[in-house]
Amino acid sequence: MHSVPLWQFPVRALVLYLIVMIALRIMGKREIGQLSVFDLVVSVMMAELSTLPMEDRRVPIYEAAISIASLVLFQVAVAFLQIKSHRFRHLIDGEPSVLIEHGRIQDREMRRIRYSVHDLLTQLREKGVANVADVEFAILETSGQLSVIPKAEARPLTPRDLGKPVAAEAIPWPLVIDGRPVPKTLTLIGRDEVWLRDELRHRGYTLENVFYATIDSDGSIWIDERDQT
Repeated sequence: MHSVPLWQFPVRALVLYLIVMIALRIMGKREIGQLSVFDLVVSVMMAELSTLPMEDRRVPIYEAAISIASLVLFQVAVAFLQIKSHRFRHLIDGEPSVLIEHGRIQDREMRRIRYSVHDLLTQLREKGVANVADVEFAILETSGQLSVIPKAEARPLTPRDLGKPVAAEAIPWPLVIDGRPVPKTLTLIGRDEVWLRDELRHRGYTLENVFYATIDSDGSIWIDERDQT
């Protein structure tokens, strides 16, 4: 039996890593908790296929790559059909289940989907809800996540409830990350590194001592100083 050169292991691992990463990017951006049953099955099969060339050097990498590519094409085709056909989407992903309606637990629906009261209460607590009576609707999504809609009287007050106008907010842009300026943000706001260093110096900082900094749409700069070691 011929021994396998050690350099083949990291090379195979790197190639398979790139193949799986490309496949996941093609499949689209979803968090693990948002994967449907079909997406999860495809992901598990891809993981299994990617390990075969690592476990058995007689399995060529291109065979695993072709199998993974076939799965990706199949997943993309199914996702396209799900967009075009609600009936097909229902067949693949199922439908959301209403577990609480107007403050009352729908025990018949919970028995049908084999979902326990303990599971329901746990997910409600994770959403910050302690009392079932405060819930207008609780819907178990096809991804397994629980969507909770509180009753009107149990919702926090908002400026709209008080009749107060609120200016629109924009996401702050990262200005400095780990002591280094973010060129994309500087270009976006029409500034350069010299301006950034001057702004930090006026606030008593140096660029190297800033761990993270952001700038708002109104020009306000927020700074988090690097911990002193």
